[in-house]
Amino acid sequence: MGVGRSLALAALVVTAGAAFVMVPPFPDPSTLISSDYAALQARLGPPAVVFPDKFVGWSRPRFVATWTLEAGLEFPLRPQSRSAEIHRCLWIQWAGYAILCRWSNATPMQADGYAAHGYE
Repeated sequence: MGVGRSLALAALVVTAGAAFVMVPPFPDPSTLISSDYAALQARLGPPAVVFPDKFVGWSRPRFVATWTLEAGLEFPLRPQSRSAEIHRCLWIQWAGYAILCRWSNATPMQADGYAAHGYE
């Protein structure tokens, strides 16, 4: 009975650890794509990195991996800057791989305020 309980406890710890690593700490990018930079900061906190003219990024370490969320914003960076693209990935640093990635792209708008593809 002691061995069975030990195995059950070990399985529980492994499952909890895997869930902690695999469950994203950031919302799905599609729920953030319409947010401006001020709203992103209000929801996610200050970014961990800003690459001028490229993107801003947030990260949350998880034992052997790190969740990242990067937003390709309009520069120069202002509170009203909008995202053209947001993506979220789980980076496994020691292996050099990103997994479980999700992307969302903003719908290009025409000058008349309608989506460029005509069905938004």
